[in-house]
Amino acid sequence: MRYIRLVLLLALSAAFTTASAGVLGGSLPSAQAAVAQLPVITTFSPGDFPESLAVDGQGNLYASLGFIGEVVKVTPGGQQHPLAHLDVGGAGGLITGLAFNAAGTLYVADATFQASPPPGVFRIGADGTVSRVATLPADSFPNGLAFRDGDLYVSDSSLGAIWRLSPAGKLTSWLASPLLAPKTSIGANGLAFWHGSLYVSVADSGTIVRVPLGAGGQPGTPVVIAQSSLLRTADGIAFDVHGNLYIAVNDNRLVQLAPSGALTQLAAKNNGLAYPTMPAFGTTPATRTTLYVTNGALSNGTPDIVALDAGVSGQPLP
Repeated sequence: MRYIRLVLLLALSAAFTTASAGVLGGSLPSAQAAVAQLPVITTFSPGDFPESLAVDGQGNLYASLGFIGEVVKVTPGGQQHPLAHLDVGGAGGLITGLAFNAAGTLYVADATFQASPPPGVFRIGADGTVSRVATLPADSFPNGLAFRDGDLYVSDSSLGAIWRLSPAGKLTSWLASPLLAPKTSIGANGLAFWHGSLYVSVADSGTIVRVPLGAGGQPGTPVVIAQSSLLRTADGIAFDVHGNLYIAVNDNRLVQLAPSGALTQLAAKNNGLAYPTMPAFGTTPATRTTLYVTNGALSNGTPDIVALDAGVSGQPLP
């Protein structure tokens, strides 16, 4: 696992260009670019690799700069302010998912791929103070984060699992499934909740998996609700208020999955995508229909944050 960065560079930067596979539960329209060039909100330095994105209640954006271990606050006007630094454990490690809890506290995942410092999840105070709240096995790959009812859910891209962290700090292995397991490098990735179910993007298999929540928040049987070559290298995900799921696909795609199961490609490389990693909706009255997307630019292009008017408000913060 210490060679995971090489795996990322070689496996995830490969082009998955076909778009012929069907979608479970719906037809697949022809891929289309529904927008022109996406406006750039802010630009990062080459090699920073913005991996994830979260938005606070005041409309500020927060990006995790994966390989350098920095969390940066970006104002609505695009000004950058470094917030916190984490130890990624040397070559190969990176910080990944970001998420706010209901109290407005920011959390970040750190994938070190080693025993010291071990992978985990950290809380970031408003003043940038970093506190470890969970420690994961050395061979885990904590990636996507999502909150529900105070519990934090963490995808594990190498173990094909979902961890759950309670408000009291108890970490449990919530779910492990072959549907979440990696085939070559990256399994369970982005996380988002919608109407009592957890939705998971699985990068290698190009699938979206729905996990219903039962009594006490226990997981039900995972089900694949969409599978397509359009979704190969699927990364971060976000819902709008109508249940449309927006999926950042590293292979230069922004894809929408409708509740009917239909997939539509909303933007591509020619619109300004460069290894997109995470979509997140704005939170203020002026930006609720704005979908922000981080461009990791892992193999080429410019690392930045771009914006798209989705025409519908995003699902509110937890």
